[in-house]
Amino acid sequence: MAIANAEMQPLHDSIGTRLARTAQAFPDKPAVVEEDREISFAELDRAGDAIARRIVRTQGAVPGVVCVLFASKLAAVEALVGVCRSGSAYVPLDAGDPDNRLRVIVADCAPAVVLAEPQLVDRARDIAPPGCTVVDVTHARGEPAGTPLPHVAAQAPALICYTSGSTGSPKGVIQTHANLLHFADIYAKALRLDARDRFSLLYTLSFAAGINAVIRSLVLGATLCAYDMRRDGVPALAAWLDRERVTLLQAVPTVFRGLCNALLPGRVLPHLRAIHLAGEAIFAQDVERFRQHTLAPCVLMHQLGSTEACIVAQHLVAHADPLPAAGVVAVGRAVDGVAVEIRRDDGSLAPAGETGEITVCGGHLSPGYWRRPDLDAAAFADDVRHAGWRTYRSGDFGYVDHAGNLNFVGRKGSRVKVRGHSVDLAEIEAALVACPGVAEAVVVAVGEELQMETVRLVAHVTMRDGQVSDPRTMRREVARCLPVYMLPSSVTTHARLPTSGGGKVDRAALARMDVADDAASAYVPPCDDIERAVAGVFARLLPVNDVGRHDDFFLLGGDSLLGADLQLRLLEAFAVRVDFHSDATVAGIAASVRDARSRPSVYAALPILVPLWRHGAHPPLFLVHGRHGQAHVSPHFMRLLGDDQPVWSFQARGLDGVATPHASVAEMAVDYVAEVRGQRAHGPYFLGALCVGAYVVAEMARLLRAAGEEVLPLLLLDPPNRLRARAAAHADEGRIADKMRTRKAQGRITGPFEDPRYLEAAIRTAAAFNDAVARHRPLPYDGPAYVLSSRARMQGIADPLDLRRIFCGRLKRYDVGTTHGEALDPRNPLFANTLRRCVDLIRESARAPRQGSPVGQAR
Repeated sequence: MAIANAEMQPLHDSIGTRLARTAQAFPDKPAVVEEDREISFAELDRAGDAIARRIVRTQGAVPGVVCVLFASKLAAVEALVGVCRSGSAYVPLDAGDPDNRLRVIVADCAPAVVLAEPQLVDRARDIAPPGCTVVDVTHARGEPAGTPLPHVAAQAPALICYTSGSTGSPKGVIQTHANLLHFADIYAKALRLDARDRFSLLYTLSFAAGINAVIRSLVLGATLCAYDMRRDGVPALAAWLDRERVTLLQAVPTVFRGLCNALLPGRVLPHLRAIHLAGEAIFAQDVERFRQHTLAPCVLMHQLGSTEACIVAQHLVAHADPLPAAGVVAVGRAVDGVAVEIRRDDGSLAPAGETGEITVCGGHLSPGYWRRPDLDAAAFADDVRHAGWRTYRSGDFGYVDHAGNLNFVGRKGSRVKVRGHSVDLAEIEAALVACPGVAEAVVVAVGEELQMETVRLVAHVTMRDGQVSDPRTMRREVARCLPVYMLPSSVTTHARLPTSGGGKVDRAALARMDVADDAASAYVPPCDDIERAVAGVFARLLPVNDVGRHDDFFLLGGDSLLGADLQLRLLEAFAVRVDFHSDATVAGIAASVRDARSRPSVYAALPILVPLWRHGAHPPLFLVHGRHGQAHVSPHFMRLLGDDQPVWSFQARGLDGVATPHASVAEMAVDYVAEVRGQRAHGPYFLGALCVGAYVVAEMARLLRAAGEEVLPLLLLDPPNRLRARAAAHADEGRIADKMRTRKAQGRITGPFEDPRYLEAAIRTAAAFNDAVARHRPLPYDGPAYVLSSRARMQGIADPLDLRRIFCGRLKRYDVGTTHGEALDPRNPLFANTLRRCVDLIRESARAPRQGSPVGQAR
């Protein structure tokens, strides 16, 4: 069976030529945005030219290969443009991969130049082969004009992307300028994309999907928004999509499911108008998720492709389309310029409905593998039926249904998909056999991608005579040469591997085994409460039990996405941010927690104003704590405010057990204003408060205005009614302690409450604050304020707007939840959307021209 689309017109441009035209059309438009940095198309064009001149001057007039080692995606895009303009082929190196793997790639492609960011220059020199020049991209950007740039042909190699290989080492797949641009145009046409769009860039730029996302965005004049999945993970993704107003989300289905699972029911991603999922199978449940969390005009595109063939088939789903039947969603029809054939083992065409190997035919397939004619001969052949066409045996199985849609069934031989990465098990087996003492190694994939199960890699080994098995050491050795997603989650040792009747290793029998990792014999239990808590976090995030103190998070099956969740769980558990990448064992993370807690010690005098985020052009938000005096603010809350919003948080005096708590709200306000003015001498001042801190903020605002300073509209997050504030002041110490423990368990406050000294200081400080609020007689404040309230705070009160007696200016109140906890939960979409709106209005008031009163007006 075959499905085909007509050939498009051939392309004659190079990528550099197309990008130059885009820069002329949109010189001042942002081309790439990454955190608080952005680069316009004109700036990108100039940087690319300078880098290209440095490459040409360094390697000579004959184009070659340039390897690129970057952590920043923005800088990597600059390098990509420069390499394309130089006429050389771009080889991306993933800074997250081990050096041994990078050395294999660099040795295979033999680059004349390695481009690197300043912080990676020394590492680049370590992996570069003799005769290769390492260039700091900072110096390359300043290359003066004068060196002429070559004409780059459309058929010249633009990219060599290394993928997992069946021979035990990575293989380089070549793509040309013409091929990449051809499929960029097809992609834009399918989703009706243009320069007004904002593309997500979640992928790393070390494999084809990331490079394609860059090229497809830039040639359109769209803005590419880079996100660090390894650092920030899925939990922060939704807020980032909203903040960056991303219109096209490009992701593997695993990430998309994690995003949707983190959203509350009814939470909509309003800016998205297209979602592109590729790299794994998708299911009817994924279509339901798409409809639940996007607006009606948004479309979902499922796509089948490969590094060798780029785009093979596409399937678009609209909100109004019938819901697919339960099971795997078809990958659709072949795109323009591509024919798809299903072939039997004997090479004949399979009829509709019969499964066979997917063979791709077209004029824009990869020219082949870098310096691997043996692989070329096995995978590629000329298509004698169409001039200029070739065929590619994909190694994937599928069938064409009677409606003409291609359906993916599975992968041939030892190839599997792991979290969107194509992995050949033979490469992992070769790494295991290289471990000391290992005689044989077989790796099997457990779990079915097409049954929506997570695929795990399980290794089975035998040892040489007299050698002792140590699975943990084996995994550590493998981690030296393979990326995290290729590490086996367990290693089981056998006296003999099972064989089939023909004498071959019976992989099916191994896959059916109930694996018991004999690493348990080396189990060492956690040695204290911190290690036990860290081990508990591991166990909740990973499908493992009995986590020992020497177990490594990544070697147990953790990946970059789970690593971001680990960071968040550690922050919630210990109130410190831990860098665990250098030592991700339970013992290593526990040691980092102890070290972080010791700077400063909780028993040294603590500052009362703490910087949570220093960067950004907006007036900083000075946030007053709630009843318990904690400076802790949820990471989710910080992400809602955005990376360009500086935030400072107060913590009550006395929490350190050294200073005496404030005796009155007035005393606290004077002290806090002095701290604010020490950081920002003059307004406008952006003040906010959690809960009962609203009374402190009112006094602070009055003091600042009396000093002639401008105060922006106040931001009050669920302040209590006066009567409720006074009633809460009579709680005894036992009740205060119970509430602190409960709120810590909920992640709403932090601190080592298990330490009696800390708990005593915290109770004393909270009781003093409650008493100060109860005795406080507030004066009216006539400035504007935004109030985000819960219904629970207002129920049973004769005058639910009692706050107007204190905040007697223009007050705008929003009902954002039922309970106090819900009203302050950044994952509550009503609270999140209202908070963003109020913050935007306060920022606008800071920019608006003032007439008469220096105080902005609430709208």
